[in-house]
Amino acid sequence: MDFPFAGVSYSHRVMSKAFTRESDDSHGEELTAPRPQLAPGTRNYITPKGARRLKQRLEALVHKKQTAQSEAESKKLESAIRNLTRRLDSLVIVEPPADAQKIAVGAIVHVRHRNGEEDTYQIVGVEESDPQRGAISWISPLAKALLSRTAGEKVRFRIPAGEDELEILSVRY
Repeated sequence: MDFPFAGVSYSHRVMSKAFTRESDDSHGEELTAPRPQLAPGTRNYITPKGARRLKQRLEALVHKKQTAQSEAESKKLESAIRNLTRRLDSLVIVEPPADAQKIAVGAIVHVRHRNGEEDTYQIVGVEESDPQRGAISWISPLAKALLSRTAGEKVRFRIPAGEDELEILSVRY
């Protein structure tokens, strides 16, 4: 079933390096980070803040292309600009829902794990996910388990070690 705001990653404590962005270490050298492939027909949801960041990245690439020192650099930048423009054209910007008690894309959710440990996650678009910092994609299993829920509810979801149960402590936007 396709949930309009449902998500694919686990707690940032158990994420592998494969799910982190090189841009965290590259000091701005990255042109455009690859994004996970969305299933055909799946909307590319993003928060307003995430959309602004991508637009700023595009503006920076355009400026960098205008000052490119070589033909090779210019072509590389042009390719990155086309790629990012296509990604921006596919975005569906999601505003906070009318019912701010329910979890949707953009929500910041504070949870308690079965073992008593607490974590905070923000449910974001695939373009802006950063599991190391608790920003989980709306297509992740954890986000799917949380979407449309409210504070006080308990949810179960599968993790590599089996199953975890979370109590939703708070939801904010």
